Amino acid sequence: MNRINQDDLLEVDKVKRYIAIVKQIRKLQSAINKTGVMTTTINASQEFTKTNPALNELNKLTKTLITLENSIKFEMLYVPELPKDEKKDNDEPEVSDLY
Repeated sequence: MNRINQDDLLEVDKVKRYIAIVKQIRKLQSAINKTGVMTTTINASQEFTKTNPALNELNKLTKTLITLENSIKFEMLYVPELPKDEKKDNDEPEVSDLY
């Protein structure tokens, strides 16, 4: 929410819809994990295996999520750059140490 204009109600609504879709996708994914990708259907004397219908819904929601994400107007996030002469805090080897 910090990366959008919070005064623009349309953008706030898009983010809320995005969050709702992500929650639905997570529920579908957990349902698919429990029941599996393939389901067995018993119809009178017939028994056949087909794909889990939740997969189609998952694909639809994922496409909607991508479209919605592309339509959200994110503001640029300022990340300060470190000066090049400042030493790193970690103990990574320098290029000259590798040869």
